[in-house]
Amino acid sequence: MKVEENMSQPLAILAPGLLCDARLFEPILDVFQEHNYETHLVTHHLDDSLEGIVARLRDEVDNNREVLLVGLSMGGYIVLEAFFSNIGIPKGLVLLNTNARADRDDQKETRRRLMEQSTMGRFTGVTKKLAPMFLSEKNLKNNELVDVIIGMGEAIGQEGYVRQQTAIMNRQDRRQDLPSIEVPTLIMVGEEDQITPPKVAREMHGLIPDSTLVEVPECGHLVPLEVPELCKAELAKLMQKIS
Repeated sequence: MKVEENMSQPLAILAPGLLCDARLFEPILDVFQEHNYETHLVTHHLDDSLEGIVARLRDEVDNNREVLLVGLSMGGYIVLEAFFSNIGIPKGLVLLNTNARADRDDQKETRRRLMEQSTMGRFTGVTKKLAPMFLSEKNLKNNELVDVIIGMGEAIGQEGYVRQQTAIMNRQDRRQDLPSIEVPTLIMVGEEDQITPPKVAREMHGLIPDSTLVEVPECGHLVPLEVPELCKAELAKLMQKIS
């Protein structure tokens, strides 16, 4: 079903990361409203390939709709796939805590092992033990934030998690395609991001011509949750540039 559309109003397509849901973007939604953007959340736990996720998105977004593609981590892989698949009319791109590389063989093997382990016992998604992989040392002390990321993982569930991991591990390397991106692009990464560290954000910045890189101190893998005010300020700059 297509998004209910005012075709004159641009659409911000929001793609969450692995084991994340709409709560990832809740702290920054008002910046899109302030700049007259409608928002649409990508469904990313029902298909086991990026192509399938983007095909589902194509059914929901009009080909002639101007879009701003926003993705975090796995969501970054999704919005790059959407960009190169001509979803809507892309006017800007936001790549948060993500990278353009394909998985190495050892990374794929780790994902296979994690998927196998997810079938054993009760699936809990992100546990407090795993929270340090997602949050900075400072933000680990924020119990409300830890509860949010645990809750998101539980909501995605074990079957959704396996489909997401399968889609991630089979993605293609997009680095050779990045120089062809001609729209304004915002890249943000936490200095303490252990999953997609700053070096891969710098790599994308070096390959995308009209890109801005923001490296955030005391921030891990979840920019919209950890530093929402800074994230909104940078998004506002991008949307003003686009307009």
